[in-house]
Amino acid sequence: MKKISIIVPMYNEEKVVSLFFSAIDKVLAKLTQYTFELVIVNDGSKDGTYPLLLAEQSRRPNLVLVNLSRNFGHEPAVAAGIATATGDALIPMDADLQDPPELIKDLLEKFEEGFDVVNAKRKTRHEDTFLKRFSAIQFYKFIARLSGKVKIPQNVGHFRLISRRVADEVIRLTERNRVFRIEVPFLGFKTTEVLFDRPKRVAGETHYNLKSMVKLAVDSIASTTSVPLVWPTWIAIFWEFLVGVSLVGQLVVFIFVPVDAMVHWIWLAGNILGIGLALMFYVLAILALYLSRVFIETQNRPFYVIDEIKKSS
Repeated sequence: MKKISIIVPMYNEEKVVSLFFSAIDKVLAKLTQYTFELVIVNDGSKDGTYPLLLAEQSRRPNLVLVNLSRNFGHEPAVAAGIATATGDALIPMDADLQDPPELIKDLLEKFEEGFDVVNAKRKTRHEDTFLKRFSAIQFYKFIARLSGKVKIPQNVGHFRLISRRVADEVIRLTERNRVFRIEVPFLGFKTTEVLFDRPKRVAGETHYNLKSMVKLAVDSIASTTSVPLVWPTWIAIFWEFLVGVSLVGQLVVFIFVPVDAMVHWIWLAGNILGIGLALMFYVLAILALYLSRVFIETQNRPFYVIDEIKKSS
């Protein structure tokens, strides 16, 4: 009988703990051909999440509780869960039931067909705000142009199934700036998807704000490609062309238009200085982005720190 690990990071989710377990129990009770391991990662919660999880564990022999030493964030929590899980297949999902447990059955059906990766892909983003929907569309378009041979699936988050051998390869990756939704496509393997409508959060408040979205976008781009490092070269070429055209234009105006020469030179100097400074800061920003990643990698700090792992006795 195959063992399936359900990995669920939680941070200040006391309002959804009981709702999550109630929903997951109904689904797993129907999948009697598998054994299930629930790997719950407490990501440094400051509310009553951890005591509630301890109470749930006392009633569940299949619950493994991973308690991180502090709040590290969603990506490290998922990574800690993957490193702890022992199943033949792993399914990371959120606790707020926006990743519907009912979809687990569909993921497992594709797994039994021989797929190593089964992505849960959202059909639409109608429930998102206009800003979030627009930014997501632009992000996926942008990263698709940069990712090259690594095809990043659109509208796919952490919710997916990965086989044991894919999980082992994820664990072997050594970078410190890790983005799970980038790592899995990078590894490849036989992949398919199932579609679903993402429901609203059942309770509590989302921890995924604008700052988190920006950080995810930056980390995803830096983890996917080094193409932006080539941009300064093209910017320099474009800048030289722009200055050349500007100089020719100014020369023509200076010869054929009776305007004080000082006006021409002031206008020209101001434009060159303004454009030059803007481009310089843009280039420096790109270099700083990647140098910050080099700095983090050379520190060689752990992606997460586990305080303790509690298993049912």
